[in-house]
Amino acid sequence: MEQIRTGLCLVLIVVLTNCMVGKKEDACKYYLDRDFKSYCEQLFLLSPTILKEDKNLGQAIASNIVLVGCATYLKKKKECEREENQYLPGLYGVNFNIGTANFFIRKEKV
Repeated sequence: MEQIRTGLCLVLIVVLTNCMVGKKEDACKYYLDRDFKSYCEQLFLLSPTILKEDKNLGQAIASNIVLVGCATYLKKKKECEREENQYLPGLYGVNFNIGTANFFIRKEKV
């Protein structure tokens, strides 16, 4: 009876708050990917600009912002992977795609 009650509480949390209950490591990586991952993706697009010697001021500022953002992403990702975060609970958002059959399956990052 207690397991059913716990399961219903978890479903209620997911439905009402659009959150998933999981490990703190998953929650940390979810929010990190949401906020900082685009910097590292932009790094590949801006790499020819970053390596050029004759940059204007705008290109230099954009390059620095992207480099610092990507370095922050990698540093915080390493902090998320600490061993104690594997055992602590965490709440994180759920990306629902209503049009698919996998509506209630959370997406795992590889």
